[in-house]
Amino acid sequence: MKTIKSFKTLTIVFLFMIGVVNYLDRSALSIANTSIQHDLSISPTQMGFLLSAFSLAYAFSQLPMGALIDRLGSKLALGGSLIVWSLAQAAFGLFSGFGHLLGMRVLLGIGEAPVFPSAAKALSEWFDTQERGTATGWVWSATCIGPCLAPPLLTLFMVHLGWRGMFVLTGILGLVLAACWLAFYKSKAQYLAETGRTEPQPRVSKPAPKLRWSALLRDRNTWGAFLGFMGVIYMIWLHLTWMPGYFEKQHGLDLYSTAWVVSLAYLFGAAGTVVAGKACDRLVARGMKVLASRKVVIITGLLGGALFTLIVAFVANVVSCVALLCAALFFINMSSATAWMIVNTIVPSERVASFGSIQNFGGYLAGSIAPILTGFSVQQSGSFSSAFVISAVVATCSALAYFLLLKEPAAKVNEQPALAASHA
Repeated sequence: MKTIKSFKTLTIVFLFMIGVVNYLDRSALSIANTSIQHDLSISPTQMGFLLSAFSLAYAFSQLPMGALIDRLGSKLALGGSLIVWSLAQAAFGLFSGFGHLLGMRVLLGIGEAPVFPSAAKALSEWFDTQERGTATGWVWSATCIGPCLAPPLLTLFMVHLGWRGMFVLTGILGLVLAACWLAFYKSKAQYLAETGRTEPQPRVSKPAPKLRWSALLRDRNTWGAFLGFMGVIYMIWLHLTWMPGYFEKQHGLDLYSTAWVVSLAYLFGAAGTVVAGKACDRLVARGMKVLASRKVVIITGLLGGALFTLIVAFVANVVSCVALLCAALFFINMSSATAWMIVNTIVPSERVASFGSIQNFGGYLAGSIAPILTGFSVQQSGSFSSAFVISAVVATCSALAYFLLLKEPAAKVNEQPALAASHA
């Protein structure tokens, strides 16, 4: 019989793989951007709407999905999510009309909405506070490994299968992963029930009040996470959707060169998520309060990302731009991973998905604007400089929101290790 340590490892591996496939599917349209525009006579502005259709649907699906995830649990919610978005991804490769393509992007956004709130909920169940930062960092590194693998891998698929075949194949990969997740993953409650083990109950001075949505919306921490995550996702979505086009149009790189440059940048982003997790856990081990450790790391990440992105706007040398964007992705992905550690810090496990969905709603409201605003800016000016300046300003404002609004929760339930060491 597998130990709890084995299931913790399995949880990280599954969530990492799901995150990679998730971002492969998100990245597919930006990789095929130029080919689709040429084949279907789609304008840059129309492409901006296609890119933003996903994030708008994703954003507005967050609030109902959060409550549903807390009710169903991460296993069913995430398994169903995988099936829906994979079918939408595959179907995108079968249509030619702008309206049909737009509809599939909307369905993709709805299907992917439960992914990261579900992942945060699974991690909050399996990992204690003192180890959750590192676990979250490894899982959220998938948000960079996926885009890192996307350019060379999806370009390879597109060269041999065409952009339509690329979409169909990535959809099939998601369906296979969904079958594996539903067959092999177990929630912590399911594991304890099957093994007959019991979990030590936390010591509390009085019963913790049951959190309701109305209470979440009245909490300044909710609004700090909501407004702060806007800057994180705005910058991430700007880079995810337009970075390949930036190197092709601004610096004249060919498709293969662009693919490898973008992959390098996302490797730095993956390093940022892992560094963020380890930094948070180390700060806590040294005596810093859990939420304070998260605030230090997330604000550092946002300001660092803003600084390096701002400099890119005024640099013309392609090598310097690559180095600066690598640094920007390192810092902004530090913030991305840490934002989800904040979710697990502020609310108890049974409300993690709800809180996370509110945070994600704010982030993707801003993220949905980034592709459209960038596409319009490029079409009008022929340059990406103004788009980079705007993203730096947004990230700085979000850092300020985290600094001013996040505070230690008034009532906290002290967490104890899930099982005694002898059970590991």
